[in-house]
Amino acid sequence: MKYSLLASISATALVMSSSALAQDQIEWSGFGSIAAGMTTGSDDQLFGYDNDLDFNPGSLFALQAKANLSDKLSVTTQIMSRGSEDFDLGVEWAYLQYQLTDSASVNVGKLRLPFYMYSDYLDVGYSYHWLRTPQSVYRVPFDNYTGVSFQHNAFVGDFTFNTQLVAGNMQDDISVIGGETAEAELNNLIGFNTSAMYSNLTMRVAYYQTNDANIQLRGIDGDVDALLTLLEQVGADQIIAELDASEDKGTFAGVGVMYDNFDWFVGAEYTELELENSYVPKQRSAYITAGKRFDSWALHATYGKTDDKVMNPERFAVPDPQLQVVVNQAANIVVTETAYSSIGVNFNIAPSAVLKFDVTHADNKLTDDSDVLASAAVQFVF
Repeated sequence: MKYSLLASISATALVMSSSALAQDQIEWSGFGSIAAGMTTGSDDQLFGYDNDLDFNPGSLFALQAKANLSDKLSVTTQIMSRGSEDFDLGVEWAYLQYQLTDSASVNVGKLRLPFYMYSDYLDVGYSYHWLRTPQSVYRVPFDNYTGVSFQHNAFVGDFTFNTQLVAGNMQDDISVIGGETAEAELNNLIGFNTSAMYSNLTMRVAYYQTNDANIQLRGIDGDVDALLTLLEQVGADQIIAELDASEDKGTFAGVGVMYDNFDWFVGAEYTELELENSYVPKQRSAYITAGKRFDSWALHATYGKTDDKVMNPERFAVPDPQLQVVVNQAANIVVTETAYSSIGVNFNIAPSAVLKFDVTHADNKLTDDSDVLASAAVQFVF
């Protein structure tokens, strides 16, 4: 989506970059990942990969510019090119920041939704030990919102607290029933996250909610629209209302912990996402990870699991037995119960680049499908 605010911020950065004086005030940085992967079985598909070697799903490049407009006001823009999107350029971040005090700031514009422990670094693979963040938890189908955030740092005894409040809206295309794409919209999104750091230990809690979540299922090519039309013809308006996501309440809650003494580390996250009165099940997700660092390389392992709450069949009861089968399939097609286990090894090949290898096994408990993905990546910052 294009927003006039984002265009204005981007235009400001471009105008400033054309000025010889402004060049000294702009901080340039960037990051990227050149990744390749393939599954080990002819029928296996995982994280966008199949049994043909593919460089697109995990590869990306990004460039970020930060311009200081005054001692307290700055503008930041980030453009990114993803292999999963045919390397089309897109604006990931575009916001103004005002530094209220040494410990408090306000951001306005297009921002990252801070759902997870690693949300701020979600695309910067160099900043974490995995080749990719655990997909058992990091699976909300959108990452950004347009709005405002307030951030505050505080020291209490030996603890450092970082608190962030957010408010805004989200509008984007997401994957829905059967892998089809639909327009999603979250209005009046508000929430917070707080991290507490003590020595080598970091603990985090987060909560977000919206009272106006919408997913446009009508007009989608494929089985979804056909099913809704069929239900309408038989007068099953209540079932349509249960399947549809329109002005519904949505909530997201998460907790995380990480202990890292720079020699070895262990951490975990748990999240719950719920969109009331819709086809979207209550999504429960978790992972635990641990690893050991050596001189110039590291070894790590991760176990993750999705355990979505299966829909109550009584919510989708229709008098036609054949139609009931179709409705049940539609209502539960997005329910997942999958266990992920992975092992990875990283090699520091330059001060700002790391070579990573990863093998991930996914076991779908509902379909009895099992997939194995082997992948490698060079991830870097500059």
